[in-house]
Amino acid sequence: MNISNESLPPACVKLLHEKARRKLTFSQIASQLSHDEVWTAALFYGRAAPTLKDIRLLADLLNLSAETLEEDFRMAGPPLRAVSVSGATDPVVYPFHEAIGLYGPALRSVIVEKFGDGAVCAPSIKVRVEKVPRGKTNDVRLTLDAAYSSYQSW
Repeated sequence: MNISNESLPPACVKLLHEKARRKLTFSQIASQLSHDEVWTAALFYGRAAPTLKDIRLLADLLNLSAETLEEDFRMAGPPLRAVSVSGATDPVVYPFHEAIGLYGPALRSVIVEKFGDGAVCAPSIKVRVEKVPRGKTNDVRLTLDAAYSSYQSW
């Protein structure tokens, strides 16, 4: 899920650059924005849209021009949310392909920040499914637990 800076809007390139330069985590930035860290990472990868308040807070936190950042986001247009999922047509399974396509880069960045360079071990994933009542409807809560293996130097 590597997204090159060439494919990112200029605002996102600036945000990622300043985040790295200041050695901030998505969690630290998210707490300043009052958003979730995965949503915040998705914003940095061009998959979410900031409010004017978000832009001002980011500009202040990262010492960027709020006016320039706002203009960069406006010129970029709506976030890129197109996800190419071939062969997935089942209405229960398709949303998971779509979610990984949409949030994959953000999830990867947050996981690497928390655990370092490594891999989620798919064969060890344990999945729990819960029904969460929401008024007249229900939501699905999925919990995935997996081992994480760090890449080693030799």
